[in-house]
Amino acid sequence: MYPTIFKIANFQIYSYGVLLFISFLLGTKMVEMRAKKFGVESSKITDLALLTLIMVVVGARLLYVIFHWNEFNHDLIGIIAFWRGGLGGLMFFGGLVLALLVGILYIRKEKMPMLKMLDAVAPAIVLGEGLTRIGCFLNGCCFGKPTNSFLGCVFPRNSPAGSVFHVPIQPTQLYSSLAGFILFIAALILERKRLRDGLLFGIIMAFYALFRFGIDFVRYYENSSNFWVNQIIALAFFIGALIFTIYILKKKRTI
Repeated sequence: MYPTIFKIANFQIYSYGVLLFISFLLGTKMVEMRAKKFGVESSKITDLALLTLIMVVVGARLLYVIFHWNEFNHDLIGIIAFWRGGLGGLMFFGGLVLALLVGILYIRKEKMPMLKMLDAVAPAIVLGEGLTRIGCFLNGCCFGKPTNSFLGCVFPRNSPAGSVFHVPIQPTQLYSSLAGFILFIAALILERKRLRDGLLFGIIMAFYALFRFGIDFVRYYENSSNFWVNQIIALAFFIGALIFTIYILKKKRTI
């Protein structure tokens, strides 16, 4: 694994951070190009992208801290000390939910077309998942349970995964990455169907939640309560996306 791409003395560039930065640049450019079609200024997209990037990290970290408080109750600086572990200790759903909430508030404030913007960002969200989970694999975090499958990977002992298991384990990071890329391709195909505004977002988010729910059954959690927290959030996210999708479909039939 390659958790660190570049290092000079105590300065390190982490593979996860690089993949996160790449996904941010690609996602921003993608949303910018798509939003131009309905007259949204590129500067507003840049502001939205920066805001959501910050909220992704903050939300993911906050959710992790909440459910791992025993790691930080005597080390409050550790809550924001990302440099100690290369953006380790994040729970993705926390970042996704906070970024969506804040992003929606920003879209409303700037009077941007809400449903069109949600459709514009949907492919960027799952593309980001596909790219950043590769960073998780290189870092050796977010790993799976032991397996006898030919897909099993043995991680170095100095990695988070290798420090727990010295046998082949499920590469759940790559499963999540593959799910993200599949949904990204599906989003590009679906948008050619000229769906009702908002429907693409609802479909992609619903299937993302289902993918995540399934993958977590082979993912390792040091505490079973964390597994159930993620599963409950995934189910809630799926139900929310499904309700949103049904609402859009019913709205379409009334027009």
